[in-house]
Amino acid sequence: MKNYLILFTILLLNSTVKSQCNGTEPTFDLGNDTVLCVGQSLTLSAAPGYDYYNWTNGSFQTSTVVSANGTYAVTAGILGQNLVLNGAFQGGTTAASNNFTTAYFPGTGGTYGLLSNQGQFAIATSPSLTHNNFINCPDHTTGTGNMLVANGASIANTNVWTQTIAVTPNTDYLFSFWQMNVLNSPQVSNLQLFINNVPISAIVPTPTTACSWVENSGSWNSLGATQAILSIVNQSTVNSGNDFAIDDVYFAPICIVTDSISVSYDTIQVNAGADILFCANESENLLGSANVPVSSYAWSSGQTTPQITPLTAGTYTLTGTSLNGCTATDNVNVVITPMNWNINDILIGNTECNQNNGYVSVLTSGTFQVPAFYNWTGPGPNSTNFINASVWDNLSIGWYYLSIESNGCFRYDSVEVLPNNPPSVTLSAAPLSGNYPLTVGFQSTSQNANLFEWDFGNGTSFLDSNLTNQTQVYTTAGVYTAMVIAVNGECSDTAFVTITVTSPPIDPIDPIEPIIPVPVSLETANVFTPNNDGINDVYVFKLENIVELDLQILNRWGLLMYTSSAVTASWNGESISGIPADDGVYFYIFKAKGVQGELFDGHGFIQLIR
Repeated sequence: MKNYLILFTILLLNSTVKSQCNGTEPTFDLGNDTVLCVGQSLTLSAAPGYDYYNWTNGSFQTSTVVSANGTYAVTAGILGQNLVLNGAFQGGTTAASNNFTTAYFPGTGGTYGLLSNQGQFAIATSPSLTHNNFINCPDHTTGTGNMLVANGASIANTNVWTQTIAVTPNTDYLFSFWQMNVLNSPQVSNLQLFINNVPISAIVPTPTTACSWVENSGSWNSLGATQAILSIVNQSTVNSGNDFAIDDVYFAPICIVTDSISVSYDTIQVNAGADILFCANESENLLGSANVPVSSYAWSSGQTTPQITPLTAGTYTLTGTSLNGCTATDNVNVVITPMNWNINDILIGNTECNQNNGYVSVLTSGTFQVPAFYNWTGPGPNSTNFINASVWDNLSIGWYYLSIESNGCFRYDSVEVLPNNPPSVTLSAAPLSGNYPLTVGFQSTSQNANLFEWDFGNGTSFLDSNLTNQTQVYTTAGVYTAMVIAVNGECSDTAFVTITVTSPPIDPIDPIEPIIPVPVSLETANVFTPNNDGINDVYVFKLENIVELDLQILNRWGLLMYTSSAVTASWNGESISGIPADDGVYFYIFKAKGVQGELFDGHGFIQLIR
């Protein structure tokens, strides 16, 4: 009995059993659509027990292995009994004895043998027996059986083999045969299957190599037909070549089962970011990302967040896991420039008050890998003065800022040049208030001073080389600011105290209700801190019954820092040009008018501390 390998490509995307199957066929299910990780493969298996299997990837086995995106389907079939009579041409050497008709004529012989002429056929066990140039080839199945050999006609749509068979309506059938070239020639035959004059297969050329059998097949559903006119047709029109053999014609009912599965690949990719380089006293971040949503990140350093701060140099590996459980990795290199040096100390030479005779000098420790570059700026953070050296002299008081660069890395420091042994002074008085005439005693202490300037706010002022207790009598009502300035060369310090003098009560002459004077006063704190912390950031007067106020604030050298004629005057610690004033003592001078028209003036000091 001949064996038949059936090759056809009926592809149905849903699992289907055709009408003539009886329900006892083996069932199979390729499973749900599947997502694989890159590099994985999947084995798909159909149930055994079918006569043939045809996978869309070209496999004809029970199972197949897939490793790419796509929809994979398998068609499995159970073949019925062959209905073709003498499909292997075992009936003899004539068309009639093999139950077929043909448009070709039996060979009549000639120069090259029996099939010397086009459009002729013969039944033989080898093509070489019919033509001197044909190759000695065995039949398709046994190697010794018959086959139909033809010297093809050069007319398209020529019927090579025809047989009529009774069929059952609404039944699936398989129609197939095997074909080969009998010459080693590129001029091949093109054969096609027809049923009831309708093509049911593609045109299949014979191989260019002789004796190589290939199958040509097609499926057909009978619908309402009760007979099938089976035809094998040659569509070739070439004159030279176009010589072929056919064997094992097959036509039978079939039971077809199909199923399919969609396989896709998770293409997760992660990016650990660009390589980074930074200095040992700095910090940088690595930020990982992925091309798809991920369930987790994992760095080789142990962190599980997309962004990390590397602490050591080296290669960092980021692993991302997708929602499907697939992973991908990426590496990033971290280079940390070592800083085997430090700013060990800064030497300060303080200035004689406002003289330009201070200096700064930096001491470093460790080893520079390349030359170091020094840069000093100051005084103050906004100064444009600078020097590219480790030592800077002839400096005034103020803050100076240092940067050192070596091998692209920086360290920073700052230092304040202060007055050298500046004078200091304190001042107290008693009593601080009372009715005029009011006698007030003043006591003062000081350090590092050799000259003292007194001003009692009542028009009395003088210089004294000794700091002795003083007494003053205030004869008119008002608020007086007394101060003492301690001086040592270009350096000075000032202390203030406020004396409030009121008018004595007036005895009533008549039983008239006495007129009670309205008290007036002007007070302020000696210290304010304009550092923007919301506490004591501005300097203001505490006023009582004052309706007019004219205020000026000066620095120690008499430069005007602030002026206002508003009763609500307040100073934020900046100069008239908007530059923050330095720490130190500042003087104020004011003129005021009370609600009853009384005029008075005064002065005092303010201590500014940032």
